[in-house]
Amino acid sequence: MRVMHLAVTGANGFVGRHVVAHASRTGWTVTGVVRSEAAARIVSAAGGCPVELTDPDVDTLSRAFAGARAVVHLAQIGAERGGQTYEQVNVGLTERVLEACHRAGVQRLIFFSGLGVARYGMKPRCTNPYFLSKLTAETRLFRSGLEGVVFRPSYVVGPGDAFVPAVLGAVAAGEVERPGDGSYRMQPVAVADAAALVLAAAARPGPAFPTVFDLVGPEPLSYAGLLERLALAAGAAGMPVAYDVREIPVAEADRQARAGGYQGMLPDELDCLLCDEVGDPSPLVALLGRPLTPLADALANAVRVA
Repeated sequence: MRVMHLAVTGANGFVGRHVVAHASRTGWTVTGVVRSEAAARIVSAAGGCPVELTDPDVDTLSRAFAGARAVVHLAQIGAERGGQTYEQVNVGLTERVLEACHRAGVQRLIFFSGLGVARYGMKPRCTNPYFLSKLTAETRLFRSGLEGVVFRPSYVVGPGDAFVPAVLGAVAAGEVERPGDGSYRMQPVAVADAAALVLAAAARPGPAFPTVFDLVGPEPLSYAGLLERLALAAGAAGMPVAYDVREIPVAEADRQARAGGYQGMLPDELDCLLCDEVGDPSPLVALLGRPLTPLADALANAVRVA
């Protein structure tokens, strides 16, 4: 049986390293494109072969992609920090990756967008520069002539994510601050499922339909409900869970985000928390060929290593 090869940009990130590890365990060879020596070590530890490109251009990317069954493009940003812009990274780098795929003869690109892109111009929290950059990048992919597969994720949770440890830290300190009443919904998906779905999309015979998936878990719930479920998972793991919830007005959270950060979130990141977007997981189940990980199990796995 021919060994299949995968190339991953942003391979040292949270989702990226899980994709590398899952692919390596299941018999794929993986090239992980990264920007630093420290990131390269993370890819090696996950079982991949790192390629360090401090300033990736089309030529160097095409050499890194050579022989790949598919490229998984994860090297993107969720907020403009440190001089990086959406135009440079989410749009410009994606354009270079697309051209590099053409030069390398790679037919399939798997792209991570954002749950809410489809509501740009329809809902205020989905109408911001971040979602516009993702929508623009999707359009570039759809017009490229490649076999594009787009995943639009809700919150991805699991070992190594940033969201769960932040909440558990607040719980341990005795107070969780919540913008508004917490009724806005989300649909967390296990990172193990996200990685498995990437591999299923890379391996499936193509071209195939659908090509766009809402990357969501099996259970939508409110943010207030998610906080309660995380506390239950933490309690089951023996962690302290005696805490109060302090509600602040959404307008105040927005003000702090604009002024430099609300709990570390800039305005576009806060929009992603508050945008109240959920999706249909049934196409993911069909692609994966099995049920998705229940939310309780996904949270338990995240809590164990937080």
